[in-house]
Amino acid sequence: MALVEYLVARDGPPPPRGLAYDYLVGGDGLYVAAENDRLAARVPVAHATVRGLPPLHALVDLRGGRLPHCLWEQIVAAARAQPERELLLAVAAAAHGYSLLRPAQLAGRLRVFYRPTADALLEIHSHGVFPARFSPTDDADEQGFGLYGVIGRLGGERPEVALRVGVYGYFMPIPWEAVFEGDRGRFRDTHFDPPDADSGGQGDGDGVPD
Repeated sequence: MALVEYLVARDGPPPPRGLAYDYLVGGDGLYVAAENDRLAARVPVAHATVRGLPPLHALVDLRGGRLPHCLWEQIVAAARAQPERELLLAVAAAAHGYSLLRPAQLAGRLRVFYRPTADALLEIHSHGVFPARFSPTDDADEQGFGLYGVIGRLGGERPEVALRVGVYGYFMPIPWEAVFEGDRGRFRDTHFDPPDADSGGQGDGDGVPD
């Protein structure tokens, strides 16, 4: 079996064949797909109309269900406890649900260096008072298969969160509600909510974290 396979979805999504991931051609374009015991995802690579094939559509499936709201509360509380520097947390599948982990890390005001957790479903880091956005550094770091997140503007009236699924370097934004149970409160989902008038945008201004 090859590490990567190249498949045509003639009768809907075919079963996985690549050891790591598959490229799939469907009626609505090219996708990259991967799955394990924690997560299944199908992320668009290039949109196109391919006549004669059924559409595939994007997919994110948390095999163990959405994360409980108490984990979201713990993530926010931990990030708010140290707003002067970044923090990286991970959520892993446990025997009876999910557990929150704090990997070994060296955190600064604008960057966090950490040892990835092998069985993590979600890795989420904080940007303190800065915007919640994924930087080129995040893109370079988050090259595995899993869910990734960032929270920011923690000192303001409207804090922010951004979540995405990553399939070996291909990314797709996903809403907070697709990952967590409950209510995100005052947090603005930067990928899906309209910008606030006082948010100041999400440009690469001086001092914005990597």
